[in-house]
Amino acid sequence: MSSTHVAETTSKVAGYLIGYAKRVVPVSAVPAMASVLDEMTNQAEKASGLRDELTPPLRIRLHIGPFLDPRLYRLTGDRNVTAFRELAGLQRGAKFLDIGCGCGRVAAALTRYLDPTATYEGFDAARKPVEWCHQHIAPRFPSFHFRTTDTFSKRYNPSGGADAGRLVFPYEDDTFDFAFAGSVYTHMLPEEAANFMAETARVLKPGGVTLATFCLLNERTLPAVQAGLTMPNLVYKYGDFQVRTLDDPAHFIAQPESYVRDEYAKNGLSIVEPIRYGTWAGLTPESEKLESYHLGGSPSHGSSQDAVIASKD
Repeated sequence: MSSTHVAETTSKVAGYLIGYAKRVVPVSAVPAMASVLDEMTNQAEKASGLRDELTPPLRIRLHIGPFLDPRLYRLTGDRNVTAFRELAGLQRGAKFLDIGCGCGRVAAALTRYLDPTATYEGFDAARKPVEWCHQHIAPRFPSFHFRTTDTFSKRYNPSGGADAGRLVFPYEDDTFDFAFAGSVYTHMLPEEAANFMAETARVLKPGGVTLATFCLLNERTLPAVQAGLTMPNLVYKYGDFQVRTLDDPAHFIAQPESYVRDEYAKNGLSIVEPIRYGTWAGLTPESEKLESYHLGGSPSHGSSQDAVIASKD
């Protein structure tokens, strides 16, 4: 087994263990346990040399995905940037928007690619990951900026007061050359996703490019979805959408491909054909090739999302 697959497997196991701990640990005990976890893991990773200055501590990494292994965290960021270059033509001097920047996984990788004339802007609803970026990435790279948008998310920001379906991105019209949304739309209700697509189009320059990941429902994927054979399992109907759980539809959601195409067209975004389909609904030679870019929220084998690349008219 390759070192990458070992890292993927350990991260997946960590994700299951964390999910179990969240269900059984009393809320009152969480702060103390978090403090102990931070101290132990920080010392271990520092001693091992596995974590560099742009890699956040374990607990921050686990907020955005099952990144138990710091090497896998960095690898997925680097592979994402390779996808931006090879699939969507990202230039070194671009003005880059990271929608749902988390704790700077992509930002850290971009510090090794973008040149000094470039600018990076990232925003996220989750406060602690963005604070980490403010403290550890922004001081080293003055052209990298991070913001918190206090939008409600049951999973990532349960105390948020803003409606993602009405959020105005905090940037001027026609600002960015490139916009990335990795595993953002897979955690959004239909009206929220529609708003984020419209706002992405607004802040892109004419000719600007967006790369976003989805789990798209179409003739190829629906049979696997309905049979419960996808990663993740999305067997519940939510209107025309499919979700992991009806208790929290935005926990993970798949959209009809026709819906995404209609919203893009409505907002003057022309899809660069063909859409590149991931492995989440089954393996094909094409999807296995896409998986090497680690697009989507999980580094687990067989769960890469569909990549939609579009340019602003």
